[in-house]
Amino acid sequence: MSIEGTPLVTPGHTAEAVPFRLAPQVREQVSRTARRHGVAEPAVLLAALLATRFRHFRREHAEVVAGPDDRRSALLTVTGDAAFADVLRAADRALTTEPGAGPAADALPDGTVERIVFEHTPGARGHASAAGERAADGRLHCVVRIADQDVTGSLGCGSLPSDCTAGEWAARFLTLLADAVRRPAARVDELALLTERSRDDIAAAANSGYEDYRGLRTLHEAFEESVRRHPDAVAVEAGGRSATYAELDGRANLLAHVLAAAGIGAESLVAVCVERSADLLVALLAVLKRGAAFVPLEPMLPAERVAVITGDARVAAVVVQDARTERLDGLGVPLIPVPAEGGEPAAPPATVSLDQAAYVYYTSGSTGTPKGAVIDHRCAAGRLEWLGRRYGLRPGDRVVHKTPLIFDVAIWELFGPLAAGATVLMADPGAESDVVHLGQLLSTERVVFAHFVPSMLNAYLNLAPEVDCPDLRWVQLSGEAASASLLERFAERFTAELHNLYGQTETSEVAGWEGRSYDGRGGLPIGRQIGVYRLFVLDEALRPVPPGVPGELCVSGIGGLSRGYLRRPALTADRFVPHPYPMAPGERLYRTGDLVARDAEGNVQYLGRLDNQVKIRGCRVETGEVEAVLAGHPAVRECAVTVFRDEDGADQLAAYVAGDDWDVSGLAAFAEQRLPGYMLPAVYVPLQELPHTPSGKLDRRGLPAPSLDDRQARAGADSAQSELEEQVAGLWRDVLGVERIGRTDNFFAVGGNSLKSLQLLNRVNATFGVQVAVRDFFALPTVEGVADAIEKALTELVAGLSEEEAARLLSTL
Repeated sequence: MSIEGTPLVTPGHTAEAVPFRLAPQVREQVSRTARRHGVAEPAVLLAALLATRFRHFRREHAEVVAGPDDRRSALLTVTGDAAFADVLRAADRALTTEPGAGPAADALPDGTVERIVFEHTPGARGHASAAGERAADGRLHCVVRIADQDVTGSLGCGSLPSDCTAGEWAARFLTLLADAVRRPAARVDELALLTERSRDDIAAAANSGYEDYRGLRTLHEAFEESVRRHPDAVAVEAGGRSATYAELDGRANLLAHVLAAAGIGAESLVAVCVERSADLLVALLAVLKRGAAFVPLEPMLPAERVAVITGDARVAAVVVQDARTERLDGLGVPLIPVPAEGGEPAAPPATVSLDQAAYVYYTSGSTGTPKGAVIDHRCAAGRLEWLGRRYGLRPGDRVVHKTPLIFDVAIWELFGPLAAGATVLMADPGAESDVVHLGQLLSTERVVFAHFVPSMLNAYLNLAPEVDCPDLRWVQLSGEAASASLLERFAERFTAELHNLYGQTETSEVAGWEGRSYDGRGGLPIGRQIGVYRLFVLDEALRPVPPGVPGELCVSGIGGLSRGYLRRPALTADRFVPHPYPMAPGERLYRTGDLVARDAEGNVQYLGRLDNQVKIRGCRVETGEVEAVLAGHPAVRECAVTVFRDEDGADQLAAYVAGDDWDVSGLAAFAEQRLPGYMLPAVYVPLQELPHTPSGKLDRRGLPAPSLDDRQARAGADSAQSELEEQVAGLWRDVLGVERIGRTDNFFAVGGNSLKSLQLLNRVNATFGVQVAVRDFFALPTVEGVADAIEKALTELVAGLSEEEAARLLSTL
């Protein structure tokens, strides 16, 4: 697969050629492997060279020539999933078949093909040295001479991998060759690049430097300690109202009694569907006080998805607000409202240990349905312990809570300040992407901490009016890759530190990078391991890879991993595997599926995914789940979902559909009933058939880019009915990058999303001199609705002006 992020070569660095001689046992195994597979011996070395190159650069295509001046070439493809034996046969064909005329350039337009010069001749005993004179041209050279009992050669690489010397690169080639001839059936990504001793040294380094937390408390016990220490301190501020720690605790105790009466106890699962408010904290704390675990829901989730999650979790009840019960009445479980008032001095008795489940977070599932990751109190408490030690929150400090509960960053924002006696400052419901509102929160006195997804921070920096944030000390990023340019723009606007964190629902935040400037290449690193966590960059055989070499990031940490996936033992066993370098008996290792590389200083750089999981506006999406939902439509024969970049460079989902008698609007409506907004395709592309490789697999690279017609396929034909509506429609067309839009089209049904809505409202407010709030837009996101909101805002504005001021204002519109 291709790599995103930091280049893995040192540009302009010329490597000297390194001579080599195969050890006698390796020489014999090379010969035996060649005979067994019916190939020439040089093909074994070429295959090993191609595999070594792929493992370092993740470039699948190579153009092999027999000499530096040869204009003929053979194009070869190597992937991490390919068996070495298959690469071996392809290499032999390249060497024994008359090559075709190849391009003189080292790269095709996509930059993925480079020339490899591979010279092989029978020769006298001794080292080949011809490549030494040619390494400076920037190409990979290998000269091999094979005598009866000896194989010698010289290896030169014009552009070395980062943090790698020419000698180290040659040693890795020889190590991989030795492993490959012992195990020719092994996949390329399973072949060793390091000796066992070197692997042990890297593992020992990863197993050091972690923190050991003792005396941890459950989530609600940490809160209750704050209640005892600071009963009159403000625990939460929401919607212009506040509640003290004592008041919040009393209400949570009262609800805990209600839950006890309903039979809720240890290890029960209770869904929480409460909008952002003090009631939300009451609900979560009450569930935890009963020894139960909460399952986060959002009031805006489609009813069918709520039914899928609550059914899969087999929840004992759903805690709701009175105004939110109608759409949940058909779930078949008790709906328990948060008491509007009152309190109890103590919760009903319950013994809750650190090993009991605290919450179950549902994330996108590759098999077609969401999966629930079960996190116990120990894992959650370790997360809060690191937070407390790193940030040192105190009573009076405010932390902004704006992340919807269905994303586990909310755990930081809610329970972190509550464990420290600080204050949770809540964004208004539905206003987490309202940059004006967020600016007001960030500028509030003693707001010291806030979290952003990088794409949302980018939107904030682009669109929010500048405000003074004198007390803001830390801004945390996570959820998607962050660029160095984003850091630069942030540093121009804020005096706070920026912390780029990395983690998963199945663990916690496991790595972090901090700073106000970065002079490296590519995006910001995800940094070094933090807290109880130990990070390993491993190959497919779960062996450490050298610094600078891409591998899968695997996470361990005693007490820091999820239990696994609720009632999915096979999936749990696949992702949580026995640790090859354990610190305790029976320790597990979580395989993240993320492709990373570690530099010589120990910083980890994110490079991409090993599967089809993607991030959309910071949200984890398994394209397989979206495909499974779309495939459930009776008119869909086959489909594929992938990512494309829109005109702003943002990632969007595109669905490619082959079927009979289906229309875009009907299929989109079908998806909207079953998937949350961040998982909905922005565009649907009709195809007669999906492209496939010769082996029958889906050829994702063969999927066409969405056209303008595809992107505006859901646009209606109803034209604007006033000059104001036409002006608004023009702004919509600019933001969405389409040529037509209907006055009653839903913004989010024609390719819009939360970030594009910010762009639209920024243009609306700047054009008409009004303030249409995000919440008002979400209530009626149509051209007609926006025009009505503008007209209402202008009427209210003009009503407060003199006739002269009103005339002057209207003349500017």
